[in-house]
Amino acid sequence: MPSRAYVAHDHAVSVVRMYFQMVVVGLVLAVVLYAALMAGFLSRYVAAPIPEIRTVNGQPRLVNRPRAKRLPLIAMLKYFISLNPKNYIRWIPNPRGSQPQTPQERVDRELLPFFQRELVPRNTYRKGVRLITHGRIDQLPWISASSLVFFPAFGVLYFLAFRQVNKRLSETRFVRGANLTPVSQMKQALAQAIADEKQVTPEFLPLQLGVLDLPESVSRRHIFVAGTTGTGKSVCLNQYIRSLNRVKAASPHVNKSVIYDVKGEFTSKHHREGDVIFYPFDRRSIGWSFFNEVMDYPDLDVLSTSLYEAPKDCKDPYWYKAARDVFRTGLFYLLREGKTSNLDIWEFFSYPLQEIRDCLYTLPMREMGALKHIDKADSQQAASVVSILQERLTFFRYLTDRDGTFSFRQFIQNDKDKRSLFLMNIPQYEAIFQPLMTFVIDIMTREVLSLPDSHTRRITFLIDEFGSLAKMPSIFDFLTMGRSKGGFLVLANQDLGSVGNIYGHDQKETFFNNFNLHLIFRINDPTTADFLSKAFGEREVVKKFSSSQMSPTDLGDRISISEQEKLEKIILPTQFQALKDFHTYLKIANYGITAMATPREFFPAITDEFLPRDFDLQQLLKEKPAEPSVPDLPEVPEFAP
Repeated sequence: MPSRAYVAHDHAVSVVRMYFQMVVVGLVLAVVLYAALMAGFLSRYVAAPIPEIRTVNGQPRLVNRPRAKRLPLIAMLKYFISLNPKNYIRWIPNPRGSQPQTPQERVDRELLPFFQRELVPRNTYRKGVRLITHGRIDQLPWISASSLVFFPAFGVLYFLAFRQVNKRLSETRFVRGANLTPVSQMKQALAQAIADEKQVTPEFLPLQLGVLDLPESVSRRHIFVAGTTGTGKSVCLNQYIRSLNRVKAASPHVNKSVIYDVKGEFTSKHHREGDVIFYPFDRRSIGWSFFNEVMDYPDLDVLSTSLYEAPKDCKDPYWYKAARDVFRTGLFYLLREGKTSNLDIWEFFSYPLQEIRDCLYTLPMREMGALKHIDKADSQQAASVVSILQERLTFFRYLTDRDGTFSFRQFIQNDKDKRSLFLMNIPQYEAIFQPLMTFVIDIMTREVLSLPDSHTRRITFLIDEFGSLAKMPSIFDFLTMGRSKGGFLVLANQDLGSVGNIYGHDQKETFFNNFNLHLIFRINDPTTADFLSKAFGEREVVKKFSSSQMSPTDLGDRISISEQEKLEKIILPTQFQALKDFHTYLKIANYGITAMATPREFFPAITDEFLPRDFDLQQLLKEKPAEPSVPDLPEVPEFAP
């Protein structure tokens, strides 16, 4: 391909020509403006009203008239440079021995009342001008020299002004839709809302999220936090928990927290004396018995449903429903027998299937519906049901000696209990306790929904790594109705993919839309980034496009600007993927979308993240097998129908 160097040459020449024209025009404007400014300065600062010479009592006196004219600029020029040609050209040489001719200066018309004649010696003229200006005329040399700084300053401002004009010409103009709000503007709007709320409730303390203080109307909303590992998500949540504890200490109303902690980080930094830790593998864990949550007959069905929710990818939910029925009936049997410890549950469902079936045959007829699933103990159907039944009960193996009086439902019901509850699930043992932690959170969120409506109660569920939990049947009900009961969810996860895997990709959008505050750190998953880009919305803008034409002649050079309406995404998917650490996009309903940075404020640990429990494996290996015994039949509990 032949060289087209002439194109670059013509472009360079045209650019140089345009810049030269800009310099020339700017210089002309600078000179005109400088002259105008200097004239104004001289007229106001140096020049003064011209007095008249009058004879008073036979003596000459200078008299200032009220409307006297001011010293003309030409007179100030004559002070420094004579404008009389005769002072420079001698047409008739002086006779030898005669005195040289004294330079004369022609008096301006405005100065005639002062000098009283049209021609005066130059020295007299200068003395008169100095007298009128009160000596300020002698300051002009250094003032004029200093004023030359005006030219480079004007040149810089001239260039910056046209640069700004060019920037505005190429700016995108917002028409309608959502738009990215400066964080300072959002701060101002939130601060105004806080000020309005404090007029009604002076003791109100705002919650902190990143660099923003949240008014009550915003903090009482569900919050979704997304971001990959190492982006500052945990740092932001630590700051939120600190402000939550500060509000809890100052508020007279119910203010308790349930914190699901998969790393032990939140526990180590925010656990205070009196707070509750529940994790069977931690020595600090509170004792708990499953039957503490059974308060009435229907609770057997509710608790069994929470524990045996079929996963999304289950092709036939019958097996989970069957396991649920058998588990629920087994619980009823244990209540009849007066066996309500965790060990009793574990041992009963560890019986051979034949013995479980025989025990259930001792129940009233109305409780025998589950027997149809395991009536034939040696069938493949019965084996599959029991397999699923026992798979969800693995965690009971580690609860057999951890019985206690604590009840998660009573913790939620007791408005006077303002403790924080830390639910831990260390990744090393996550698979063991996933069903248990899912069950515990599910029954607490259900209990919140059973509370009376309240505008003052605040029960916050902060769940980190939501994808580590199994499917919770009540999560959508809690998102839609929990706020009226005083329940709020702060949910953090690396992306939305795990949410889709657990609840179905058709439910992902519904799940996301139930949150009115979205805080997004860097997202590596392109599918989630694309979804968030669409969820944050679009805007209609007017974009300006410029084109240039160059010609060897001055008349041929031109630049044209055109406008075009365009619909574009507020935040591109790649912008979510390219966020720096601690930088986020925040969307608050009714307040808009902004970009902000989370303060790099870290908290020291005040306790251990995880104190592992010693199971004494050697002692367990020495235990001898025991024959399970079927207990005698007690009376039916009063709450049974």
